[in-house]
Amino acid sequence: METLYCVPFLVLECPNLKLKKPPWLHMALALTVYALVVVSCFLITRGIICDIIAEPPNFGPMTDEHVYQRPVAFLAYRVNGQYIMEGLASSFLFTMGGLGFIILDRFNVSNIPKHNRFFLLFIGFICVLLSFFVLLLWFGFVLFCFF
Repeated sequence: METLYCVPFLVLECPNLKLKKPPWLHMALALTVYALVVVSCFLITRGIICDIIAEPPNFGPMTDEHVYQRPVAFLAYRVNGQYIMEGLASSFLFTMGGLGFIILDRFNVSNIPKHNRFFLLFIGFICVLLSFFVLLLWFGFVLFCFF
């Protein structure tokens, strides 16, 4: 099988190029790369691609028992659909939980003062627990609407 791959390179020869890096191109900072990764994860988990294709509204109307229409953020009775605000809120909670774990990881750095260490532990636990329980409440409410 390797002989099939080598046959074109018997005829073709790679050029000997002396490529140099442009002087204005520098290594990106770690925090910049991290921020780009967090923002891209936020946009992907919020469903921006589906929002661009399907163009759903921000909120939707729901008629109550008195025939009044009120705005709702959950798209009921459609498992594969969502309003824009529903995706934004759930993606914010996913990102907040992930940032809480990152803050808890920074808790282990040795050169942090004791009161700052306690503050990092407190904020990390709050972010993780708040996002977990709000998402649990959120998905429970969504499942309750469907069934």
